[in-house]
Amino acid sequence: KWGSHGASVPNAQNVWAAIIGPDTPPKGEIVDSKTIYTNQIAATIAYLLGFDYKTNRKHGPVIREMISN
Repeated sequence: KWGSHGASVPNAQNVWAAIIGPDTPPKGEIVDSKTIYTNQIAATIAYLLGFDYKTNRKHGPVIREMISN
């Protein structure tokens, strides 16, 4: 029922992400951070690949907490 869960499932609004790479600092689980939103993922991946993310849709900023010391 993964595809049909919603607000009735506790913490369904939370997701996790992992960034692993040769130029990504090994920080472990980041627990002391501001809220990170899924609309920041594409911009972060584009940044890591060396691209400037552009879209006509609303998106969030690069997730700096995951990629910098």
